[in-house]
Amino acid sequence: MSEPRKKLAVVFLAVAVGILAGALLTEILTFALPTGVVKTFFMKEVEFGIDPIHVDLALIEFTFGFTLAFNFIALVAIALTVYYFKWWL
Repeated sequence: MSEPRKKLAVVFLAVAVGILAGALLTEILTFALPTGVVKTFFMKEVEFGIDPIHVDLALIEFTFGFTLAFNFIALVAIALTVYYFKWWL
């Protein structure tokens, strides 16, 4: 594997691990934090993407769509994993 492709693969791996870690931490903190301003700040999500489009062709139905939801914890987890994985670049 060439050097630029290896770097790109490591960056994608770091982002994927960060997304998974952020999702896990979000789920854990959802139960751990008491209701209040802090929980609202950490759990507030920003979503963007393509709204689902439904196509019905009588014999086959398709639904296309893509949505990403980020919160503060997920962004911090992504940043930390990319920082950690930069040692492999």
